[in-house]
Amino acid sequence: MALPIILPLAVGALVLVGCAKVASDVRKTRPLATLAGSEWGPVDPGAAEQFLAFKAGGEVIGHGGCNRFFGQYTQNGQTLAFGALASTKKYCGDIMQAETQFLQKLQETRTFQATHLKLSLYDADGNELLALQRRDWD
Repeated sequence: MALPIILPLAVGALVLVGCAKVASDVRKTRPLATLAGSEWGPVDPGAAEQFLAFKAGGEVIGHGGCNRFFGQYTQNGQTLAFGALASTKKYCGDIMQAETQFLQKLQETRTFQATHLKLSLYDADGNELLALQRRDWD
């Protein structure tokens, strides 16, 4: 009879699925130790073209909505600062104001809080500048 063998295997599979779900949920809420290797975009769907990617070695690249940008960042614990950011120089009409504000907020960033799925950037007074969501999460 195959039933005595199938029942324990089915119960074991259910237990493993439950454990994987718990591990996945914990990873989504656990603070990130480093931003290197992550890519983020604004939560606001109207800013879909904007993104920010943290590379190894303190390099940052992204898109402001019209132009691509690049530069350096430093992270020490929850402290985060962007160096001067250089960008391409296309003109895109009404998008330019949103792009300028996005890049200005990056320059004003002093601290952050991040989980696997959410990144919040704050100024020196603790005011939230940007709420971002993970774009490269599988």
